[in-house]
Amino acid sequence: MSGPDRDGQTPGHEGAGRPDASAVPDPATAPGPSPSPGLDSDAPPEANPTLRRPRPSPGEDPVRFVLESMRMGWRWLIRMRTALYLLGMLGLLTMLATVVPQEPNVASTVEDWRTGQEGPGETVSALIDLVGGFDVYGSPAFLALLLLLFLSLTACLIPRITAWVRLVRRSQPPRSRHLGDQPQVSRFATDATPDEVHAAARRLLGHRRRWRLRAPEGPDAPGPEQVAAERGLWSREGGSLVFHLSFYVLVLAIVYGQLASFEGQVGVTEGEGMGFTDTAVSYWTYRPGRWWGEDDHAGWVLDLEEFHVDWVRDPGAAGAGQPTTFASDVTIEHRNGETTRTRVEGNSPASFDGMRVHQLDWGYAPQVVVELDGEVLYDDHLTAVVEDGGGFPHFRAAVKAPAADPDLGLEVFLFPFAPDDDDGAPQPTGAPWADAPLLVVREYRGDLQLGRTQQTINELDTTAMESVGGAALRPGERVELSDGSVLEFPELRRWVGFQISQRPQIPALLLASALLFGGLIPALYAYRRRLWVSAVPDPDGGRTLVTVAGRAFQRPQTFESEHEDLVRRLAQQVGADPGTPGRDLSGTDDPASSGKDPEVARR
Repeated sequence: MSGPDRDGQTPGHEGAGRPDASAVPDPATAPGPSPSPGLDSDAPPEANPTLRRPRPSPGEDPVRFVLESMRMGWRWLIRMRTALYLLGMLGLLTMLATVVPQEPNVASTVEDWRTGQEGPGETVSALIDLVGGFDVYGSPAFLALLLLLFLSLTACLIPRITAWVRLVRRSQPPRSRHLGDQPQVSRFATDATPDEVHAAARRLLGHRRRWRLRAPEGPDAPGPEQVAAERGLWSREGGSLVFHLSFYVLVLAIVYGQLASFEGQVGVTEGEGMGFTDTAVSYWTYRPGRWWGEDDHAGWVLDLEEFHVDWVRDPGAAGAGQPTTFASDVTIEHRNGETTRTRVEGNSPASFDGMRVHQLDWGYAPQVVVELDGEVLYDDHLTAVVEDGGGFPHFRAAVKAPAADPDLGLEVFLFPFAPDDDDGAPQPTGAPWADAPLLVVREYRGDLQLGRTQQTINELDTTAMESVGGAALRPGERVELSDGSVLEFPELRRWVGFQISQRPQIPALLLASALLFGGLIPALYAYRRRLWVSAVPDPDGGRTLVTVAGRAFQRPQTFESEHEDLVRRLAQQVGADPGTPGRDLSGTDDPASSGKDPEVARR
């Protein structure tokens, strides 16, 4: 008796399709027991109870609705795709922090943006301030995304890690019921017994090749004995887990670095008494982490004993004008009185007490003294920086003397090598070596506007000042200014710009990098494959028929050559000639795969 086909109609009964809804009795009024919920019936779909539990609406059961919503949100959060989305959003916020000034670092610039003096204007600045763009790393949006990312990564990694550990501890390669159906199959005959073949296969696969072998099953095994081996399962999945774990460590290291790191820059002039003390107010630029406080400064003193610099001075030589020496001899006096002497070079920073001192820049430090009637109005070593103008490089600085009446400002230009010509007039050149230094100043009088306009240490705001003259000096010379004060150029030194930093996240970043590359290599190049070796007596020839079957789940072309090599080595160990791998050399099929033994080759 034929049953209904896939469309619900019985063959040979056209028109006897699904019954009309009006002809179906109401389950509530029909005699006999009503159909159990969830069981099939002949009633149309609208008369059957639904199998999917209906979701409650907010008005019916608010507690259950909230729980279902939280469960759905958690399922969305624990997806790896969600972690990538969150990581991308954090990257966008980090890009915003590189474009928009951050209040913890440059509060004055942020205030100018808010007032409209700088930046895109007050309206755009107000929108940036509304979303926390002036303090990205401390904004609620950034912290919330960071917390969600950690939760997502944790929820993604823990189940995978536990499943992988369970797999490593408990799983073993499975038996194969149909060796002949595997992609790679090779057969050969040998005079060795099946036990000797299986023992040789275990030695071959388990010694140096490190295949994971299935434990011997003994005489109770369901069929002829097999040597089942597997390789690549642990390494490929383990490498993928290590690769994803590296991102977890990387994010933790970056967050910890933002909280606990410190970086500052300062210029130090060479010579005794010109040192730098590790305090918050002594740095030119100051970028502390959120957990870094003023009490974290150790108060050590760094003195620049001597700065060594030289150049290729031959204008016809290769690399003319390029520096050949660039090193600083420094002395560090710790708070406990101990002294450390070391040399800082471009690629060789100094390290002490968790701090690293890098050499970034250098320049000349001419000493400028201004006196009026025996009273010193200004006395300091300038930190002149290189400037490419006027046709050749020179060094530029500024003198600001508010003690003068009216305020005195000097624009200072230093030419390190400006020898005199035949007439005794100095001829500035672009050479950086200070064999004939010349100091040229331009004098301004008026209001320096200190504290009211933004000025760097080497900039002079002359909008409220008037130029009243200038002068040129050699080291040791003195000139008289417009109001009768005396300008003196006693000596010329050098200064070096150092970057002082403490980054406790560096070891974690190195660990994350090692995990990333250590997990990426097996995840990309390891491949999972299985191998089975079955040896059974030949009932016709009295020899042993050996079948070596294999399957690769990735990179089958690579496994093909590996399979041939394993067959060749196994045949050599059992004293057989493998011939051409993959060809049946014995002239008979393997009973384990051909169906001769119905208990083993049952399909």
